[in-house]
Amino acid sequence: MMQYRAAWVRCAAVCFAAALAACAGSRQDGGVLAPLASSHSRPAVAKLVGYWDGWQRNNLKQTPAGVASIPVAFGYLHGHTITLGGINNGYVTAADIAALHARGITVTLSLGGWSPYNSFVFDGDTAGFEKNLQALLAKLPFDGVDFDEEHGATSKRVRDLSTLIPATRAFFNSIGMTGAIVTYPAWNKPSDYGDDQILRNSKVAAALSWVNVMSYEHNDVGRTETDVAAYGAIFDRTRLMLGVDIDDKPTPTNASLQALHSWVVSNGYGGMMAWTVNGITPEQLAAMTGS
Repeated sequence: MMQYRAAWVRCAAVCFAAALAACAGSRQDGGVLAPLASSHSRPAVAKLVGYWDGWQRNNLKQTPAGVASIPVAFGYLHGHTITLGGINNGYVTAADIAALHARGITVTLSLGGWSPYNSFVFDGDTAGFEKNLQALLAKLPFDGVDFDEEHGATSKRVRDLSTLIPATRAFFNSIGMTGAIVTYPAWNKPSDYGDDQILRNSKVAAALSWVNVMSYEHNDVGRTETDVAAYGAIFDRTRLMLGVDIDDKPTPTNASLQALHSWVVSNGYGGMMAWTVNGITPEQLAAMTGS
């Protein structure tokens, strides 16, 4: 995601999960998710998706109530090989993921991020990528993948995501994970980094569960709403998550978060996304969920 000005990384944040029943489901033997209700189902209410960064050494089971889906940051994609390069060993385990499943929270692996620069380098080998993904799912029962490509030429990003997103949806369907989550974080504005081209691709649009918009405008509520509305003009707004960065400075005030949540609900968007929820406060959580 966009550069985290305070230190380390500034990554994508966190949005919606299709209706809880559509995203929770039980698992079969071998770590494969049993068929679920479609993850493309329109949400009855706005949902909160929260990125969880794997380097702060907070246990994943500390995810607070009210968060519907957790993309864990970051796995890296090198060629077609997936590694857990941005996640501290022992802080994301199969038991952790199972504990969140028991609470109705879905967990995906976010690939890429802002740092390092080679965190997302795809060589075009979709079969090799799918083989690596299947091996990972046998060890860690993730519910899907979030593609966070933030470096390189716009043309390459468009090509990578327009290839990987439909291919990954087809792969999940082929192994029985018909309710798997496939997402990606989009830039502030559709024209900034090829997102308009990606989302106008009918195969991509059909394959996506939702899109996390990195509308990180701090306390500028009006500008944030304008950014997300530009996406709503080209993509299904019920599958758009308005993203906020609650790690960077200046942190959006609780009043700003509440205003954005009200706008999301009033205008029929899917929900909100937050980068990150490792240290989210009860007040921030309440503002972003309307509770």
